[in-house]
Amino acid sequence: MIENEAVRLEATERGALVLTDKRTGARFEEIVGDLCLCEARLAGDTMLARLSGAAFDVDVRLALTEDGFTLALHAGADTPMPEEIAYPGAWRTRAGDLLAFGHSEGVCFEADEEFPLPERWGMTAGGMAMWVIRRGGCWLICAAEEGADAALVNRRTDGLMSSGARWLSEKGRWGYDRAMRFFVSSTLGEGCRAYRAWRETLGEIVPLKEKIARAPELEKLIGAADVWLWDDNNMNRLYARPERSDVPARDVRAIADDMQALGMTRVLWNAFEGETRADCEYLKGKGWLVGKYDIYRDVVPATAVNSVIPYRVKRSRHTKYWPDDVRREQNGDMARAWQLHTIDGTMVYQNAVCDVCALRMTMEDVPADVAEVGYTARLLDVQTGGGLAECYDPRHPATRRVMRRYIRAQHQFLLDLGLACGGEVGSEDYVSQLAFTEGLMSPIWLRGPDAGRRMNTLYYGDEIPPVITNYMLNPRHRLPLWELAYHDCTVSYWYWGDSSNGCPELMPLRDLFNALYGLPPLYSLNVTQWRRLRTVVAASYRRATAVAARVGLLPMTAFEWLTEDRLVQRTVFGGEYAVTVNFSNRPYETPQGTIQPLDFRLEELNK
Repeated sequence: MIENEAVRLEATERGALVLTDKRTGARFEEIVGDLCLCEARLAGDTMLARLSGAAFDVDVRLALTEDGFTLALHAGADTPMPEEIAYPGAWRTRAGDLLAFGHSEGVCFEADEEFPLPERWGMTAGGMAMWVIRRGGCWLICAAEEGADAALVNRRTDGLMSSGARWLSEKGRWGYDRAMRFFVSSTLGEGCRAYRAWRETLGEIVPLKEKIARAPELEKLIGAADVWLWDDNNMNRLYARPERSDVPARDVRAIADDMQALGMTRVLWNAFEGETRADCEYLKGKGWLVGKYDIYRDVVPATAVNSVIPYRVKRSRHTKYWPDDVRREQNGDMARAWQLHTIDGTMVYQNAVCDVCALRMTMEDVPADVAEVGYTARLLDVQTGGGLAECYDPRHPATRRVMRRYIRAQHQFLLDLGLACGGEVGSEDYVSQLAFTEGLMSPIWLRGPDAGRRMNTLYYGDEIPPVITNYMLNPRHRLPLWELAYHDCTVSYWYWGDSSNGCPELMPLRDLFNALYGLPPLYSLNVTQWRRLRTVVAASYRRATAVAARVGLLPMTAFEWLTEDRLVQRTVFGGEYAVTVNFSNRPYETPQGTIQPLDFRLEELNK
């Protein structure tokens, strides 16, 4: 047993870890699986042990910190390793425990409550390498130091959910020491501040203020609504449907003027097909960022160009490099990617480009495009949300960590060009380079069906997918873990297939989440939809950006539930502003006055 003023850590005779928070008395016991501690011994304030049941020798070192403990696993770098090992085991949960996960912005539910949680995911594929248990007045944050080669596995046993880490081999070998940190705190904000401080020691955090100093255009992102304004026939072109002739023109300048006249003064104007230089200059003249969609992970195979719809073939400008730059699986197969429609109505897989090669492509493509058109932002699809994978092509072999290094260099290259670099979904692996993310506010498994192909589908009334009302927009199941760690580092948005306007009647509800999290909205709609929804979108803009415009460069320092049902929530930004949101159907009384149902209050704390 080892202990300090905050925690006690011990190993049972069965080799299970037991952690006790001495301040609250909360006790957490590990579920022993195939692997457990053996030969444990003390060395001062450190516990040293071996890992029993492993296929190779693994040394375990456990050391106390002022707010928890560290766990490190050591083996020779070249030691052959099975595909994965599971240690430590999950903490045993109890009815009433609250579980939270750093996937996307953050989701939460009680351990004995049904929730559509995937069985596993890569730790940093679309979020943070952390998960959380609240027991009584204690918050336990569990975090992997290196999430690239780790997966989180979730199991429901006897009606209770529990979660544990699995370490993945690095091309069949151990590769490097694996480590975890466990933080114990009395509030979630306190625990996330400790988590953030730890990530800072790893050199992985660059605040937006520093990014703006390098690329001043990024300042225009603060409080800016992310707008995707589609041509009415764009979905028809993308998905091989007949184009219509009776649709309004996509008049960029007229619609931008209309938005501005309606009070939408700060905008990140994004385009899928791209704008002309004249339109780009016109939009920039309004003080807006102008961005373009881009993708490097997917490529149409040269063998499929005669079967895939021509519009998709034209967009796949990197087919000329196929198959040399495709990522190869261990068995030599070319890795698969997003499926596309063919001329005859079937679907065909693309191939996945190796991220090592994608860096070169970006350096070839983007400078010329920016010089020609004048873009000030770039959204890179897939990479920061799709996770990392190894490449076995001998011309560009790469581990997951090498892949990540090249993606970081790709983002840094865009930042060095002065561009606001955005990524799909987002991952803490790229917090140092990304300026914005699209999709962190929209956990993948809580979106409507096929959201990635429905960028301007609108749902009304009974058409609204239940997963959206039951989970996505249910405040009981959402919490801002990402913002508590990284609010002053990136600007997070909804997903274009789960936009603020995706369920028009629920826009006011989404606006409340934006206000609470200090984030601006995302609108994805075609010209006809803009004409129909323009006034309600403008009203949403005013509600949703009121907080973000003030707090966009501040850290989120606190989050709490003010009622037992978790429907009244409060956030604090940098000790300067507080936001209280009433998601309930009843008025909420505060010393400053009443907050009506489905409304919020922004307070300046130092006035």
